Amino acid sequence: IKKIMLDRNIPIITEQIISLKCGRNLAYSEYGLQEGQPIIFFSGAGFGRHYIPTPFPHTLVAKHAVRFITVDRPGYGQSSPHSGRTYTDWVGDVVELMEDHLSLREARFLAHSAGTPHLAAVCALAPDRVIAASFVCPVSPITGKAPVDRPPENFSRGCGRFCLLHCSGVLDRIFGSVFQKWQDNPTKYVNDSMTQVLCQKDVAFMKEHADFQVQHAADFGDAVCAPNGVEAMLEDMFHINQKPWEFRYSDVKTSNNNNNPIQVWWGGADDTAPHGKWICKQLGVEGECIIDAGHGLIHTEFDRIVDALLMVGS
Repeated sequence: IKKIMLDRNIPIITEQIISLKCGRNLAYSEYGLQEGQPIIFFSGAGFGRHYIPTPFPHTLVAKHAVRFITVDRPGYGQSSPHSGRTYTDWVGDVVELMEDHLSLREARFLAHSAGTPHLAAVCALAPDRVIAASFVCPVSPITGKAPVDRPPENFSRGCGRFCLLHCSGVLDRIFGSVFQKWQDNPTKYVNDSMTQVLCQKDVAFMKEHADFQVQHAADFGDAVCAPNGVEAMLEDMFHINQKPWEFRYSDVKTSNNNNNPIQVWWGGADDTAPHGKWICKQLGVEGECIIDAGHGLIHTEFDRIVDALLMVGS
């Protein structure tokens, strides 16, 4: 497998492309220690199995002693596309990966941004597979009946929902063009994120860790420069949300509902995923809001998040 990576000073246990029972390919990587506590990570849109969301990946071994498992969602990297997929479809992929290829009955799960609905689906539909779950900058449903299935709307969110449901072709053309430019030049993606998405604290962190900026662009390029990368991003960000979710956040469970095994982290300066408090209410947990953090919270607080995840669910 071609790897577009810098020297991260972290052991790679394995990289595999497996054939699922349905005939699609699914690519995954494992980092850290084979005997470590397994954490399965679902990244945000545009990233895949080579994305480790910290400038200090060696801490996964030196501090946390974990087996960190990352996956290319359909269409990214080396995974086959799956047009029209739902979050429920992802649950079957994950369970098959765990049972037939990772030899895992259960694991801890970590998800960021667009990865969080995928984690919610696993927790809701296969809770016996989940020891503990951490939702970072979680996104909320756009379709569904408010207030039960989605947060209250403001004007901009209402407009976004209307466009998603009624102007999907226009969205595909507009954002497909943007994603194509990012595919052609992954560094532009990082620069655009720093100027348009990330808050001041996030940007300062990225500038402080220049090597991580380079790695961030390489990881994005590795996932999105696949032949179906642009379509995968459109699927991940828009198409999959055009229909109501087949579960609710209130359905989220784990194999052990004691010892606070569900955690939520969100940034007070995050305009991309601002509904952490609403999601916590649906989950029945308190969560933790980092007031000055934005959508890059997964980077700035990575060690704290992993520490907290390892402490619960046992």
